[in-house]
Amino acid sequence: MITIPYLTAVSTYFSYGLIFAFGHLRDFFRRFLDWWLTSNLQGYEPICLGHEDFYIRRFYHRIQDCFGRPISSAPDVWFDVVERYSNDNNKTLKRTTKTSRCLNLGSYNYLGFGSLDEYCTPRVIESLKIFSASTCSSRVDAGTTSVHAELEECVTRFVGKPAAVVFGMGYATNSAIIPVLIGKGGLII
Repeated sequence: MITIPYLTAVSTYFSYGLIFAFGHLRDFFRRFLDWWLTSNLQGYEPICLGHEDFYIRRFYHRIQDCFGRPISSAPDVWFDVVERYSNDNNKTLKRTTKTSRCLNLGSYNYLGFGSLDEYCTPRVIESLKIFSASTCSSRVDAGTTSVHAELEECVTRFVGKPAAVVFGMGYATNSAIIPVLIGKGGLII
């Protein structure tokens, strides 16, 4: 079991609590100032009621430059991320012309199969002509093809077991199929 050092946990919770407390303090003064200074929006209903947008206003704006990063290249194994800057404490982010070359660890295309390359792309196009795109779907939807049987036979020989079953990557495999195949304490390789 992985344990977090005590000092790290305490400082993280303390920082979170401090930001939370200062956020509520800022909201208190904002409500007081809004009540004190009559707004030109009197008679209109507020867009958000209560604390519906508290997280966005007080937490997310401080760290939003870390998320939703625009890219300026194909989503390959390596891609170009557009650099941004802010002059108003991250309320708005402005794009620059500079980019950073980054390793793609945050998408399902981490192997780079979703981009063009001179080896994979022609073979993918040929296989689509022969087997169609339904080969990637569930066998319940599209049936079993010779490619499924060939791949399972190859995996069977590779792992040295009497049989193997291959699934496309997806949530349904983890949530619906695996619990049927194996119980608690089992191992799937």
